[in-house]
Amino acid sequence: TFSIDVDTASYSNLRSMISSGMPIPKDSVRIEEIVNYFDYSYPQPSGQHPFAVHIDNAACPWNPDHQLVRVALKGREIERAERAPANLVFLLDVSGSMQQPDKLPLMVRSFQLLLEELNPSDTITIVVYAGSQGVALPTTVCDDAGRQRIASALQCLRAGGSTNGAGGIQLAYQLAREHFKPGGINRVILATDGDFNVGVTDDGGLVRLAAENARSQVFLTVLGFGRGNLNDGMVEAITNKGHGTYHYIDGMAEA
Repeated sequence: TFSIDVDTASYSNLRSMISSGMPIPKDSVRIEEIVNYFDYSYPQPSGQHPFAVHIDNAACPWNPDHQLVRVALKGREIERAERAPANLVFLLDVSGSMQQPDKLPLMVRSFQLLLEELNPSDTITIVVYAGSQGVALPTTVCDDAGRQRIASALQCLRAGGSTNGAGGIQLAYQLAREHFKPGGINRVILATDGDFNVGVTDDGGLVRLAAENARSQVFLTVLGFGRGNLNDGMVEAITNKGHGTYHYIDGMAEA
């Protein structure tokens, strides 16, 4: 089987650690995410097929007795105007550890970039969590007036408190289900520096929570920010079970 969700966090996370002169934990090196980080400009599928398969093989340079095989899947690229309506819930970590410049400020600028890619048929809800969780912006349509309200809500975010991530995830999924768009894109986008120290804190509980909600066709994307707290293994696990993707944002170019 081949996964059609593409995680890229390992590459940008490694790049950030190398640039900072940090030692590299071996479990943070995930080869498939490093390979999948890059755009290889494969031809798009033709006709009605949703994806194309490209296969190559060659002798292995470091062991001529072996062969290397590349199997590449290229999905159809959908024009923005043709994309299904999106119901997105931004779940934003505003705990005290998010005060650093490469965390909450970078997160806000990143989500402002995302606003430029949304259509008037899309809706945004913003949930924040620290010691407790709450709705920073009720579900808002992405027309011109709505974009201004969303941008203003993002600008008003401030960091402080402990990290009740599990409570935030439960509320975000609840709101995503309440505003579910049949046939559309229904997704929680979690942005965090990556640890949970209040509420459901064990990896197994969070994984089960993500897996249960994925069955309702609400999927999960996690964006990691900053250094120090990032629980890389836990975040990868919940996105795998939440039918989602995991990316690490280390600057505006990556955003």
